[in-house]
Amino acid sequence: MNNRPSPNPAEAPFSYPFSFYLIMASTFLFFFSMHLLITPLPLYIKEVGGQPAQIGLVMGMFALTAVLSRPLVGRLVDTWGRKPVMMIGSAIFILGPLFYTLARSVSSLLLARMFHGVGIAAFTTAYSTLVADLVPPPRRGEALGLAGVAAPFSIMLAPPLGGALLPRLDFSLLFVVSAVVAALSLLVAIPIREAVRATNPQKAPGFLDTLSERYVWVPCLLTLAVGLAYGSLFTFLPLFGVERGIANVGLFFTAYGLMTITARMPLGRLSDRVGRMTVIVPATVLLSLALAGLKVVGGMELLIVVALLYGLGDSGSGTAMMALVVDEAPVEVRGTALGVLYASFDLGIGLGGVAMGPVAGAMGYGGMYLLLGLIALAGVAVFVGLMGRGSPQRRID
Repeated sequence: MNNRPSPNPAEAPFSYPFSFYLIMASTFLFFFSMHLLITPLPLYIKEVGGQPAQIGLVMGMFALTAVLSRPLVGRLVDTWGRKPVMMIGSAIFILGPLFYTLARSVSSLLLARMFHGVGIAAFTTAYSTLVADLVPPPRRGEALGLAGVAAPFSIMLAPPLGGALLPRLDFSLLFVVSAVVAALSLLVAIPIREAVRATNPQKAPGFLDTLSERYVWVPCLLTLAVGLAYGSLFTFLPLFGVERGIANVGLFFTAYGLMTITARMPLGRLSDRVGRMTVIVPATVLLSLALAGLKVVGGMELLIVVALLYGLGDSGSGTAMMALVVDEAPVEVRGTALGVLYASFDLGIGLGGVAMGPVAGAMGYGGMYLLLGLIALAGVAVFVGLMGRGSPQRRID
């Protein structure tokens, strides 16, 4: 992937079709709807009688459902179209919070949460594939990087707003607000125009054939390792802060979010110019070193440095990896390939919250993050070994 032609320098970085910006706006509103409930939802589960283990189960079911549904959703993206599945995701996000208002038991909340999880699988797989279709291949990394800032931008704004609204509104009204924001996401998506795709469904590879391709399963292995680290960060970093006497580890996520917003587009553009592998490998190594660096963090200043380095590595690794899979996947199975890639990340997040708990108990949180850094480094070595010095022949459809 290192012999990629450079984009036309005359093309301005933000010169995309109007539908691209509608996708970004719809995506921001979609994630805003979800992130608005980060603080209120666990408290609501507790109010209806949920114990700590049940709260974790209900919250985790969202990601588990997304993992299980992504392969099917990816296939629907390829057969039904990108925009219809994206709008289905928004529609589910309208209904999901409204179902929470009707739930009066942990079991009913569990069902509502499972339904809600299908929405994130549908929307994210569809919008990424739609972005990849809309822009020319030489600008694909740049566009995927820019589109990817919508989610971290929303997570910087929505959770504080949800926490601030909680004392002023009851849970039902908060859920309605979340549904209204998702409805706005749906409305913004209506004028989006899909790119015309010259496809031949009869010649499209099947799901197992797509999964067996090196450009799919090898990136999925590394993405699984990166997701494992991501899930462990969001699950255990507050406890790590208590262990190290750091008062407000929330600033880690603020610094991480700012770096992600800043770096995604430039690193995606860099992968267009110098090749995907040339960005993926050093970026993931940087991510790994940042994780391992938590072992020696003892104060806020060093924690912020680690957050910035982690955000930089995560931005380059995630954006270029997605572009790599899109480059190599035939257009008929592009949604399927991205769905599997997303599923591997979701699975890593889920495992990070479950499997690393006993490790932290045995090694401490610093030791756990050191181990995660080594796992990610091993993932890089496996990725390079299996992919070789370059990726397969780049497609340009």
